[in-house]
Amino acid sequence: MKDTSPNRNPEISEKAQHIVREKYPDAKNLSGTVIEKDKVFEFSFQVGHEQYSTIVNNTEVISTARTSAEQVPDSLVSKLQNATIKGGTISDYRTITLFDGYVPTPAVNYHLNGMDFVAIFGPSAIYMSPHPRLYHIRDINDLPDHIIDFIQKRSKPNPTFVNTLTNFNEETRQTIAQNNEFEFGGGTVYINLDGTKTYEVIVRFLGVDSQSLLFDKDYNLIWVGSFNQIRQYNEDFTGRNFDTNLTRKEISAFTDILGAPSHFLNFGLDVGYNLMRSYRNEYEGITSYIFWLDNGRGEQWMLRYNADKKIVFSSYSKG
Repeated sequence: MKDTSPNRNPEISEKAQHIVREKYPDAKNLSGTVIEKDKVFEFSFQVGHEQYSTIVNNTEVISTARTSAEQVPDSLVSKLQNATIKGGTISDYRTITLFDGYVPTPAVNYHLNGMDFVAIFGPSAIYMSPHPRLYHIRDINDLPDHIIDFIQKRSKPNPTFVNTLTNFNEETRQTIAQNNEFEFGGGTVYINLDGTKTYEVIVRFLGVDSQSLLFDKDYNLIWVGSFNQIRQYNEDFTGRNFDTNLTRKEISAFTDILGAPSHFLNFGLDVGYNLMRSYRNEYEGITSYIFWLDNGRGEQWMLRYNADKKIVFSSYSKG
């Protein structure tokens, strides 16, 4: 495949272009843009009558979306209309392959009450996450350098912190103290309509628990997972106290917040198991909140709020 574009972007890696050419030898009208400078790129092209968009790094294809002239199948429309979140606007029907070599999955953009989602239709469930575009990452080097530095500085044992975990016995603390505080476990990059990005990074925390971190477009840490839940385990990890740590004031405030948007109807904190899965997170001086809200009908919202009780991330699933 020969790239005949007279205005080829010099910031596009030759290695990345070669990967696309090898993967799609019949591609025409190839054009590329930079997603992460020197690291991650997006290419648009045509194969026959179908439009492709593929995201690659310097070693492999990360994900691919294929768009044709097909209408959204009635079966997918029906799945959305039978959900609590019905009534949104469906657009950009495509099939996406979130990891190269995986089975292509139907997906659409879904706009509901001022919120944008990517709706992905699995064999037995719908999953929706915010922002019109996303891709997963498996290589830490695909992240911006500032975020890599943040993770790597903590990719070593932290015995000082472990010794403050007095809920564990001495034997357990000595074992945990040998583990790195962080081990990179993958992540997702969410691309907004304006091209800015939100980065979610998953880390293995002290070798015993997986948690997420959210960074904004300027690589600032804006939300932290439930790292402080490690203090709720008993002395040898055979059990944990699952009580919420929200105060009455916080419960009251979020009850009001969740009572406003129509798509959270029947997902309130007044349901006992929802409150039990609601938590104030604390790490690195940052306070944030997470809610796992179920309506008892196989539908669930996962909501993340910052310290100012402003939503920074939401996802929905329906089995």
